[in-house]
This record gives sequence, structure tokens and C-alpha cells, in this order.
Amino acid sequence: MDGGDGVAARAGVPPVNLERRPRRVPRGQSLAEFALVAPVLLLIVVAIADFGRLYNSMVAIEAAAREAADYGSFKSSYWDVGLGNPPVTAAGMERRACTAAWGSHLEGYSEPITAVNHDTCSNPTFSCQIEPSDGSPPEDCDVYSGTLCSDPTTDPPCVVHVSLTYTFNPFFNIRVFGWSPLSVTFTRESLFRISDLPTP
Repeated sequence: MDGGDGVAARAGVPPVNLERRPRRVPRGQSLAEFALVAPVLLLIVVAIADFGRLYNSMVAIEAAAREAADYGSFKSSYWDVGLGNPPVTAAGMERRACTAAWGSHLEGYSEPITAVNHDTCSNPTFSCQIEPSDGSPPEDCDVYSGTLCSDPTTDPPCVVHVSLTYTFNPFFNIRVFGWSPLSVTFTRESLFRISDLPTP
């Protein structure tokens, strides 16, 4: 018996090659696909890194706010107007907040050129208020003029309220006339009640 090729040849039909031909892949297709995917992957990696940096910055700023509020609530005598203590206490609180922020190695930390031993800072910015327990309006720490918060027998005690505001800049920071649409500004607060530690 003749094979299939013989029959096809007698019928005038050219034989069919049943062998599979290798599929031709257009040159440069893989490179083009990589060029499209690589920027997206890079953007995802950078975004993950920036979220980590942002989280660390928030933790550091919150710790600095707690450091300042803890100092301000240590003794009621720190707020004795007759001794002139409120502005001195407020300055000490700001120094502790700025020193803690500086010690956290924040990339965006900045302070005026006139600052001495981190006694003030411009990023983060520091603000503090004393909140009396009798319902009277809060006062800025450095200009506190009341007598309630300097009395160790006040119950409930007054509250020291510290706020630190920090501007975070991502890796790819585009600035337009000094302003960055990508920057993130956040505030961390800490509230401590004034309580004199008992003398041992």
C-alpha cells in the first residue's frame, strides 16, 4: 500500500509536512514588556519604602511630643506664675521635643541657624497649652497666668497638651515655587496630667 504522500502525489496535491514548525517570537517583545512593567514595579517599591519612612516619622514625632508633655507635667511648681516659671518650663519642653526629634535622625528635621543645643526647631513645629480642670479656656504654656495648675492639691489636675507638626517629604519630591504637592503634613499630640511625684 502506498503511504499518504503517494496518494497525495497521484492526486496532484502537494504533500503536507506534519512536523511542527517552531513558533517565531517577534524580536524585542520581551524587552518592550519589561519596559512597560519595570516603572510600575519601581513605583510600588518606592511607595512601600515611603510608607515605612512615614510611619517611622510619625512614631518619632509622637515620642518627642510625649517627652515634652512628660517634662511639663512633672511638677505643679513648674507653672508657678509668681516664680516666673511658665516661660522657663515651656522653653524646657520645646528643647526636649526638638532634641528628641533631632535624635531620631528625621530626614526633614530643621531648626533655625540661631538655635543653640536644639532649643527650638522649625520642622517639627512645637506648640503647648495648659488646660485647667475648672473648665476655663486653655492658655499657651509660655504665657500661662493662672494659679490653679500650680497648686499640687488641685483635683482633678490640669492637663499639659503638647502638639508637634511635621512635614514629611517622599523620595520623589517635586517642588513648585518651594511648595511640594507630594509632601505630607501631620500633627501628633500628647496630653499629660500634672502630678507631683511623692518625695521618698
